[in-house]
Formats: sequence, structure tokens, C-alpha cells
Amino acid sequence: MKKSSLPILLSAASLMAFQVQAASAVTVYGKANLSLNKVEQESKDIKEWQLNSNASRLGLKGAYEVSEDIEAIYKMEFEVAIDDGDKKDGHPFGQRNIYAGFKGDFGTIIAGMHDTPLKKAQGKVDRFGDLSLADIKNIMEGEDRAKNIVIYTTPKMKGLSAMLALIPGENSPEDDGVADGTSMALNYQYQALTFALANNNDVDEQDMTRFVAEYSFGDTSVGGLWQTVENADDSSIEEDSWLLSAQHKLGTYTLKAQYGSTDYTKDLEDNLSSIGLDKSLGKNAKVYGYFSSIRKDNGVSIADDKTIAFGYELKF
Repeated sequence: MKKSSLPILLSAASLMAFQVQAASAVTVYGKANLSLNKVEQESKDIKEWQLNSNASRLGLKGAYEVSEDIEAIYKMEFEVAIDDGDKKDGHPFGQRNIYAGFKGDFGTIIAGMHDTPLKKAQGKVDRFGDLSLADIKNIMEGEDRAKNIVIYTTPKMKGLSAMLALIPGENSPEDDGVADGTSMALNYQYQALTFALANNNDVDEQDMTRFVAEYSFGDTSVGGLWQTVENADDSSIEEDSWLLSAQHKLGTYTLKAQYGSTDYTKDLEDNLSSIGLDKSLGKNAKVYGYFSSIRKDNGVSIADDKTIAFGYELKF
């Protein structure tokens, strides 16, 4: 697809969506998230100010009734680089979760490109998701959005539900099965307490187990994540990660913080610490500030990557 074609198609799709919204429940949605960051990255010898588009996005989603018991569902979501217009190789758009499927009393089944069940199991424990030098993906594996994935989600029964996914080994001479990669998660919620246990098998050439828990009391939430990762072809290459996080609401303000660490083979280590404050401007908007630091120990030297940032987020 040509670079100039996608905005035209999205504009046309948006117009069509508004025209048929009453009949087929099409929703146009999006999020703009921009931050101005003062960045000092010793690991890359970078010291500068940056304007960052933090996973800003534009999407269409909807459903229509196939029968009394089944709905056809779809979602087409693109990340939009609203800072410099260059998401990758000069293109302003990048594919996020895009799928089609069916929903009914049996549960939900979708196929396309989507976050793995293990990634979804994270919930909201990462208090700084999508933010530059603060998202846990800076020090942890497992934040995968898989291509060619088929996901089945069970109905929720007494707070318990499961997600099961298979990933065919397309375009790989060594993997030619329908489930060369698998991801699954068991999720449980009871009042203010949530648990998740998830596993990946040969996803992004890694085997992984993740455990997540979060508890809320009043205006405060605390959470934790632990995971272990092995190379799918060499079990001697492994890493162990953990994260503790918390947030507390004070009226229209939310104070949040987290600390995480990953230990690698050969005694290498990465540490992440972040603290921030959000100010709500209503249901769909906020301004925020945060400070985040990543310490990378490669066994020979230690590099500190730091940022202080101020930004805003608008959902529509």
C-alpha cells in the first residue's frame, strides 16, 4: 500500500462508519498521547529533548448480528506517529490489533494480528505503559503483538476465564504446523483482587511463564508481576524478571510508581524505576508528568538512561 493511500482509506472508512453506525454499530475511536521528554541515554550516547508520540492510535471497531446467538466482530487499529510522521521507514501508520471473528455464548474467537494472551495478562500492572523509557518492555520480554494469531477466549464463569492462542509457522522452513507457537492465560477476578497465570511456547523464539496479581483497596491499587524466560532453542539462555507497582488517587490526581528488574544469564542485570503524577481533565483527557530511569549492567560497565517528561493524553 502506498504511503498516501492509508490516510485516504481511513478517512473514507470513517465517513462510511458514521453513515452506517446506527445499522451496524461501527465505532470510530482513537487516542492522542504526546510528551515532551528531556532524555539522557548513556547506552546510546543521546542527550536531547524529544517530542514523543506514545502509541497514539486511530481505529474502527464494530459488530453485527449473524444470528440470535452469534455476533460477527472486527477491529482495525493503527498506531499514528503524530510527532514526526515517521512510525517506520517514513510511514506515519503502523499496524496494531487488527482482527475479525465471532462472539457468542460459546465465547469469542478472533484471528489476525493481536497482543498475545500472555501480554494481555499484564492487565494494568505496568503503570507507565506506552511511555518512553518507562514501559516495562524496556527491560522485559513478553510484550508481543503476534502476526497470524488465532485466539479463543472462554466466557467468564464465577470470575474465571481463559485465553488460548495458536500461531501457525508461516514463512518458516523449520515451522510448518498450525500451532508452532502457542500462548495461553488463565485469569481470575474476585471483587478487588485479580490473578493471571500465562505461558508462551516458542513465541518470538522464546518459552515464557508469567504470573500477575493486583489488589485494590479504596483509592489505592498495588500489583506485581513475575516471569521467567528461556530461549526456545537453548534452555541455558534465560532471564528472570519481576515488577512491583502502585497508584493512589487523590481527587483528580493520580500518583503512581513502579520498580522492576531483569536478571540475565552471566549475571547481567537491567533495573527500571519510574514515578509520575496524572491530572484528570475529565473522562477522556489528562495531563501528566513522570521521571524514569533504566540502569543497564552488561558485566563490564553500567549505563544509566533517564528521562523527565510532561505530556497529555486525549481519548475519543
